[in-house]
Amino acid sequence: MTKLSRRNLVAGGLAGAGASIFPGFIKEANAATVTRFNLASPNGQAMLKKYAQAVKLMMALPPSNPLSWTFQWYTHAVPTNTTKAAAIASIFGPNPSPQKALATAMWNTCQAHFNPADEPYFLPWHRMYVCYFEQIIRQVLRDATFSLPYWNYSVPAGYPLPKEFRMQNDPLWGPLFRPNRRAVVNAGQPIFNGIGVAMDLSPTSALSQPTYLPAGVAPGFNQALDQGLHGNVHVFVGNGQGMGSVPWAANDPIFWMHHCNIDRIWVSWNNSGHVNPVTAAWLNKVFVFAGPNGQGVKAVVKDYTNTKKCDYKYDQLIGAPLLVAAATSPSAAAAAPATTVAKSQAGPIALGAAPVRVNVQAAASPAAAAPGATPLAARLSALPENRRLYLVISNIKADAPPETVYRVYLDLPEGNAPSDPINSNYVGSFNFFDAVPHGDDHSQHGSKPVSFDVTNVAANLDARGLLKADHTVTIVPSGDPAPDAKPVVGDISFVEQ
Repeated sequence: MTKLSRRNLVAGGLAGAGASIFPGFIKEANAATVTRFNLASPNGQAMLKKYAQAVKLMMALPPSNPLSWTFQWYTHAVPTNTTKAAAIASIFGPNPSPQKALATAMWNTCQAHFNPADEPYFLPWHRMYVCYFEQIIRQVLRDATFSLPYWNYSVPAGYPLPKEFRMQNDPLWGPLFRPNRRAVVNAGQPIFNGIGVAMDLSPTSALSQPTYLPAGVAPGFNQALDQGLHGNVHVFVGNGQGMGSVPWAANDPIFWMHHCNIDRIWVSWNNSGHVNPVTAAWLNKVFVFAGPNGQGVKAVVKDYTNTKKCDYKYDQLIGAPLLVAAATSPSAAAAAPATTVAKSQAGPIALGAAPVRVNVQAAASPAAAAPGATPLAARLSALPENRRLYLVISNIKADAPPETVYRVYLDLPEGNAPSDPINSNYVGSFNFFDAVPHGDDHSQHGSKPVSFDVTNVAANLDARGLLKADHTVTIVPSGDPAPDAKPVVGDISFVEQ
């Protein structure tokens, strides 16, 4: 393939946003199903080389061009050193234009990370976003065979950021480098080094969710994947002006490899027999993107619940258990009313660089409980087979990205943070990637609760006599948080459902 220079792009009309370029090429590009490869594979490496060339070309285009790197980045979110209104005024000037109207419709539309009510659209919106970005690259390169490779960071070989993204001065790979990453990441160490463990990169917790949407306090697949693995990778890779912050994340070229993998996990979950929502409100939701000819395209969720519309497949999926009883509807346990077992005093509870220990007050114990049983032990002894115990943390917020994750423990013995972070008291971890206000309108920004199924942890502690009469939840930062972050959480409760 002949390398396409910026001069050729301009001559061909690509730099003129909204122009119809390479007529007939779009049809050719969609003529056959493409395969998205693991970037570590030979085929993935070939696609990664093409990707680096495309990034360089897109970065050279003016930001007013819908096919430019800046226009695509701002679709996810406009960076914090400006506002959407100011960026549009600066780039497009005072006069109306089709490109200005498209930017107004597209920019700052990342679903789930502006308004918590949009959380159900996290997966389909990002599938659309990646799909149209992939088509744009085919157009930029004039290469109908291009497919975005994915980064599988859940296996040891994938723990470090791929070397091609760390070669700052390399003539080919240089466009994939970004300085706003954690130092250990650009040094080639596992991305979790210093603030996490390998378990934080596992998709198992999300894949084990039987429903797409939350069922009571159970998060459901979409939210569990968003808040867990997805957010962890963002926080592990970048700082507050990089992958670790929603407004800056899409400026890092690794963003697209990350979201290819998130999409692959969704395909894997569906491939195991799990179903997506069937409500008209979800299926008929419309979003606007730039098509490969630079013009606006309306995309409807119902067309993106699988990969047929974008006509791609993955070279390998992840096996996941099929939970037949819950595949089509929430289980009887989730449908039954939830009961609060214990709750902390109202927040906010400030977090910092030291462990924070929170007392959780017990509600009335079941009448059948053994005398003197702890609140959770009492619930466990009377727990029906179709009910579970959850630990729920509400109102997670921060002024700026803490640039670390926080680990949660049940009835951890008093003292310093545990030397083994994944011990018998460990419940799980959460991140603040989605908990920092951004965008022009902060009034819509809120936080979603995080929940952990603690049934097995509590049962194991109870069997060893380690559940305390007065329960505590200890929250421990896995690394030193940024000093200006000021992270807080609200109520902490145990819920039977």
